Amino acid sequence: MRPPSFPVCHIVRGLVLAPLFFQTPAMAQDASSSEPDDGIQGFIALGVAVVPDFEGSSDYEPVPLVIGQLDALGLRLEVEGLTARLNAFPDSAFQIGPVVSYRPGRDDVSNNAVDRLASVDDAVEVGGFLRYRFAEVFTPGDEIELGAELLVDVTGAHDGLTATLGGGYAIPFGQRWRLGLDAGLTFASDDYQDTYFGIDAADAARSGLAPFDADGGLKDIGTGATLSYAFSERWGVLGRVAYTRLVGDAADSPIVEDEGSPNQV
Repeated sequence: MRPPSFPVCHIVRGLVLAPLFFQTPAMAQDASSSEPDDGIQGFIALGVAVVPDFEGSSDYEPVPLVIGQLDALGLRLEVEGLTARLNAFPDSAFQIGPVVSYRPGRDDVSNNAVDRLASVDDAVEVGGFLRYRFAEVFTPGDEIELGAELLVDVTGAHDGLTATLGGGYAIPFGQRWRLGLDAGLTFASDDYQDTYFGIDAADAARSGLAPFDADGGLKDIGTGATLSYAFSERWGVLGRVAYTRLVGDAADSPIVEDEGSPNQV
């Protein structure tokens, strides 16, 4: 079993605290066989993450975290937090597939001024991703992965879209350790920016924050690292830390500049 390397196009934002991952005996491939396993394989990681109270918040809260991967019928289902991807070509250097993501709304937050803004509903976003993987670039077992992902709101919560570009590098060391490093950036549309960072006249009157019209463009730049250790073929532990810097109108919004922080750790 190989733990995830977390390239940037599917970052789990925040700090992951000791999640465990495992394979059931029915999923594990027989190491004594030279033939590929045509059955079901996979792993699941369970743990806790610490994430901002809302995008741009300086307050953090713990949330449960599930990371999983299931290979069957030549496809790979990838679940990372609130996002699921169906990889159509998991064994190919070029990979592509659909994405579904759940974005929690903004309501009943700890910051009093932001809490008085109009609430933002939960959003379901759909789209697609593509990746290209370079294997054994510098040493045996290492990987470089470049990727892009596009998500569009289909529930009317923000009526916008986001596009993420980035890359990651993963390398094993020793017999049980694996380190993944990633970086990338996210662009957001006018509708997305105005929903999460804009302040209209009514919001300004309720919250005391200055009115602000947030335009689309580059929203954030991020980087992260993931370290995993395998106790055995079926059990292990991993931890991850990620840093995201809000930029442009997202950082200039009074929601972030006055009441939160552009540094999302």
